[in-house]
Formats: sequence, C-alpha cells, structure tokens
Amino acid sequence: MKPATPTGRGWRKLIAIASCVATMCVGAGVATASGGVGVGDSPEPTDVTCIETCAGARQATVGSRVRVTGRNLSSVQQVQFAGAGGRIGVAPDAVAPGAVEATVPDGAVTGTVTVDAYGVVAETPVALEIVPAAAIPDGSGFKLTSAAAIPHKTYFDGRKPSRVSYLFQGLASTAVRIDIVERATKAVVASWVVDGAVANAENVAEWNGIMSDGRLAANGEYKFRIGSAAGEGVATTADSRFGFYQYRFPLPAVHGYGDGFGAGRGHQGQDVFADCGATLRAARGGRVQWNRSHSAAGYYLVIDGKRTKRDFMYAHMLSPSPLQEGDRVRTGQRIGQVGATGNASGCHLHFEVWSGPGWYEGGHPLPSVRGLLKAWDVWS
Repeated sequence: MKPATPTGRGWRKLIAIASCVATMCVGAGVATASGGVGVGDSPEPTDVTCIETCAGARQATVGSRVRVTGRNLSSVQQVQFAGAGGRIGVAPDAVAPGAVEATVPDGAVTGTVTVDAYGVVAETPVALEIVPAAAIPDGSGFKLTSAAAIPHKTYFDGRKPSRVSYLFQGLASTAVRIDIVERATKAVVASWVVDGAVANAENVAEWNGIMSDGRLAANGEYKFRIGSAAGEGVATTADSRFGFYQYRFPLPAVHGYGDGFGAGRGHQGQDVFADCGATLRAARGGRVQWNRSHSAAGYYLVIDGKRTKRDFMYAHMLSPSPLQEGDRVRTGQRIGQVGATGNASGCHLHFEVWSGPGWYEGGHPLPSVRGLLKAWDVWS
C-alpha cells in the first residue's frame, strides 16, 4: 500500500524534524530522541476576556486576571500585552490546550493580546481595553444562590433560545457578567455583561448560540457561569448545564430509514418512514424558499438555512405546508406532516441537503445526508 503523503502543517513539521535531526539540535520546537521540547501545532487564540477584577467582559486594569481562549495553547510560554513602547510580556498563571490565564502588567494599554509558544507568536482577533482602577465596579457582595438553564436542550435559531434564570445575594443592583463555558474544554466561548441586575430577585439572560468571535458554537454540552462584572463570586450550578445543537432531527416520531442517496434512479436524498400525518419540523431555521407540488416530489418545501449556505428540502408531504414562501422559520418549528404524495411508496419523508449557493441555484445535493440525519437523530 502506498503511504499517505503529508500535506500542510504535517509536511512542514516533517521538514522541521528532518532538519533538526540532521543538525543534532534539541529544544528547537520539535520532539527529538534526545529530549527536545515538543510544541505541536501553532497556537490559535480566538478571544481574550477578563475573569478577575474587571470592568466588563474585555475591560481590565493593571492587576486584573485575563483568559485567552483558543486552540493549541498548551505550549504558550509568554502572554504579551500592548504597551506604550511595545509589547510587555509576562509568564502565564495557568496553561491548558484551550485556555491561558495571565495577570495584566504595569504599563499595559488597550490593544490586542498575543501569545508566544517557543517563538511562534499569535494575536487575539479582539482587543483588551485597559481602564483605570477606579472604573472597576464594586461587586456589592455578589454571591450566586441559584442558576437554572431553561430548557436543558436548545437548538440554534430555535423557538426557545438558551436561557438562564439566576438569583444572587448582594447589597445592591450590580453589573453581572454571564459566561458560556464549554464543559469538555472549560473554554469560555461567549461572555457579556448585564447592567443593573437586581440582587435577591430572579434575573434572566439569553444566549443566541454565537461565540464571542462571531462563529456559531459547536454541538455539545455547555453551562452558564455567572458572577459580578468585577469578577467576584463567579460560580455555576449543576442546573445551569445545557446542550446546544446546530440542527434538530426533522421527524420526532417512531421512524425507520429507507433508501439513501444514490439509490434507484439518481435518488438525491434520504427516505425516513413514519406514520402518515406524523409532524415534520424544520431541521434548521431560515426562510421558506419554495412551497410547491411536483408529480414526483408531491407537496414539498425548501428552506434556506440561517447562517449556512445549505438548503433543506422536504418532500412527499401529506398536504401543502401552511407556510408561505418568504416566511421566517425557526429550528424545530412545525412545517407540515408526513405523507405519500407524488411518486412515493408508503408514507415517508424524502429529505435533501444542498450545498451553497442552494437548491437548483448552482449547489448540489450532499451524499452525506444519511449520516447527518443519524447524527441529529442521536441528540434530538
């Protein structure tokens, strides 16, 4: 069997290793037989947030503790802050693959933060604002007493967003920081400040599934973490945990899988069998692009997915969808019923996923549709 040819980072890493072996070097950023330091992939910071002694999510002062989140950060040796005369470097307080923590040094000014892993330097895409110590709010004795995620499973662009109801003890209303923490990596993927949260009363905050860097959060388990904006009393509870997913399985009824992509005469989707009249729900929110009938597809609906170039097609529906072309749809919203209209044998959903720019707009149907549905089926 011909071995795979390395590409990209893997190829560059092999070149570096070969060069190092040829010169019998050690400690040059790659692992060697004589015990050199292994750096691995380049650090990729995606965000910086203040976690202790803060005026806001990205507002800190000298002596504040900040967290840089991202990927491949376990080899970071130095965190560098903007300064009037150039970068000011400090040793990190804590290092993990997905996060690095450091203390803001004297002389730091507003600007981006960089991390240095054995000479490989990378910069955060957002800036950290340095404010005077007087701008740090009083935590007013903040102590979280309860925090409950409602519901405990949410979907991007769903009718029920990720929400947390929380109660805290304090001397007065205060600015509160809400963090969204990925449970597996403990990385803070989103953070914001709520001004004037009321002490000793129920408060509610919502998250739309968008991370601080503007990307959509990955499927997985998260939790709300809450504390004063100054970084005092930051805590979480078992009830604040929730699952967040980008898609929802479209047929929440007893079902079975039928013909898949490529079956028969150019089958472009996946059949999912269920009782006639079973409810169909939107796998992804967006806008209705087509609501038509066809001799083969029967009554069908096409939804242009929100924040994705993909389109989603639902065919053989029992009757026309009550939605109109151009209507806004939410993930999980009822869009119709399972039927057998058109060229269909037995009641089932024929489901297609199309790449950008969309359904018969230059895109193509995805052969991976069966695998996608089965993944959504697991968590829905």
